[in-house]
Amino acid sequence: MKRTRHGFVVFCILISSFGIQAQAETDNLLSVSNDSTHVKFQNHFYDAMKQKALENYSKAIDELIICKSLKPTESVVFHELGINYFKLKQYESAEYNFQKAIALDADNFWYRESLYHLYIDQKRFDEAILALQPMLSRHPDYKQDLVNLYLEAGRYDDALTVLDDLDNTLGIKASRDQIRKELYDLSGAEDKRIAHLQKRLQETPEEPTNFLNLIYAYSKLDQKKEAFETALEFLKQHPKSHLVHVALYKFYLDAKEYDKAIASMKIVTTSTVVVPSLKVKVLNDFMRFIAEFPEYEFALADVTNTVSENTPSRSDLEWADYYYNQKAYLKAISSYSKALEFDPDNFTIIKNLALLYLETNQFETAVLFTDDQMELYPSQPLLYLVNGTANRQLNNLDLAVESLTTGLDYLFDNKKLEHDFYKQLSTAFELQGNIEESEAFTKKAMALENN
Repeated sequence: MKRTRHGFVVFCILISSFGIQAQAETDNLLSVSNDSTHVKFQNHFYDAMKQKALENYSKAIDELIICKSLKPTESVVFHELGINYFKLKQYESAEYNFQKAIALDADNFWYRESLYHLYIDQKRFDEAILALQPMLSRHPDYKQDLVNLYLEAGRYDDALTVLDDLDNTLGIKASRDQIRKELYDLSGAEDKRIAHLQKRLQETPEEPTNFLNLIYAYSKLDQKKEAFETALEFLKQHPKSHLVHVALYKFYLDAKEYDKAIASMKIVTTSTVVVPSLKVKVLNDFMRFIAEFPEYEFALADVTNTVSENTPSRSDLEWADYYYNQKAYLKAISSYSKALEFDPDNFTIIKNLALLYLETNQFETAVLFTDDQMELYPSQPLLYLVNGTANRQLNNLDLAVESLTTGLDYLFDNKKLEHDFYKQLSTAFELQGNIEESEAFTKKAMALENN
């Protein structure tokens, strides 16, 4: 189970130590007497350990059964039987022997550990929880495993109780907060989420993220009034914080206080402390706002360069899309080119750049660019279409026809692209003086238009 990594690592260590544990218990056992029963027991037990080491688990079991007949109340024999049955995935027999070992020696931690991992392996979470309980006093770290087991078993309130205990004893930890978030999401206990975040904020108001987390929780529940009030309190407590404006700009936009929204947006996007992902989020929201209210486009001029300083790939791509939608194609090309440097395998960027080179009549650049990209993406028909079109514009007619006819071979169920290929081929053949071929492709294009 993915969430019990700690337990699994411990299990691996313990498996390697089982031989040591068994050895110690056996040495104590065999030191009592050297009569023939003990000697036989010793020989068969050591043979069992040897066979287990060689992964001959069935032979190890045969030797251990003989040991059990010689000394039927020795817990270590039952434990070793359980281990070997476990290895063979004979779970019922493994469980019986582990429980028998525990019954004979209830204080042995390793026996309980083995039974616990048997249940984990079978995803029997309720039984695993019961098996884990007696081990907590010896290894408190297992409380984290207990949280994960409660989560898997759907016992969300129990998991939250243990998380609270861990936070109180060990302090706040980001990984536990992530589990807590998952618990609230799964259980739908939004009232508990809000109560917890309010408590966390009251205890440590000096931590800005506590304000942001509560604001986000309120916003998710569409409790705009509470969210805005929390944001204003955030500003009051931390008047110089840049993070507060990550929340405020959205509220100002909703309230149609656009000047304040622009001011907050500029603070966020030009900040040296706000993480890049938040900057991009604010920028995206603001671009959507400007698409609706283009009269505020002037506000973007102040942040064009600052956002992309720390997030070149993502922010340049957002700017490129924005410029493309605004038909500012040269600016779009510049931003797409920067984005491609940091994400060279992004075919959407490659496609947009190729088309923009055509759109802006940069035919030589279009040819060079698509030549390079066709080596990396030899089955992408759009690259051949752009390459053929650009070569036709440059009067490289043979190259144009070659590229266009090759690209047709890679077309699959794309009528729009197929039509564009036919139109370009018709024009190229006409310029070559091959009227018959030109008319043939014109007819093919018209047939697609009619359909």
